Amino acid sequence: MKKIAIGFAVCVILIMAAVIWMTCSSNDARALNLGTFMILSLTLVVLVWYAYDTNSIARVTRERWMREGVLSTTYSMELIGSKGQPGRTLFRLNNPSPLLVRAKVICNFRLYGESIQADPAYDGRDAWLLFPQQMSQGWFEIDSLLQKKGKNVAAMIAEYTPANRNNQFTMNLELEFWDELGARRKLPARPHYFDFERWVWIPHLTETPESK
Repeated sequence: MKKIAIGFAVCVILIMAAVIWMTCSSNDARALNLGTFMILSLTLVVLVWYAYDTNSIARVTRERWMREGVLSTTYSMELIGSKGQPGRTLFRLNNPSPLLVRAKVICNFRLYGESIQADPAYDGRDAWLLFPQQMSQGWFEIDSLLQKKGKNVAAMIAEYTPANRNNQFTMNLELEFWDELGARRKLPARPHYFDFERWVWIPHLTETPESK
């Protein structure tokens, strides 16, 4: 853009010099009119180019904001407390973008394959509000979820075996984000299971390719 501005200035100076020389040498007023027309025409061309370039910059900026809004959001979980305690799990959603982002969290908890009803923030009934450049944190307790099916942490520890650890208590986490500009992003479901022996949430790191 700087080169265009310099080129335009040089053209205007050359046209003005040519018009002055022609006017002085021939005393013809038409040369002055012609020079004025040429300068105005060049000005119009530059203004049109500037408007196009400004619109392109605005479009690129908007697209960058849209990418930053939903693509930069992340989640994390942290289990606090010792083995045998209620198993409070901190659930965090981080929005480093300058946009307001909303999120839907669906945990899909299951006890030995049987679905467990979670609170609205964790079964998709409520949307999380992620304010710009902030982290939002909630929590749930494993023991409270187990009690909905007549179990508790102590019973699950007693029932643990290496054979059943992958399906004792599981979570198939689904996350969807959308921002104030309308961009949306839905992540693939990510299975987790809770290991009552090691007292830790373990995510599945791979997926089975779909058969074709």
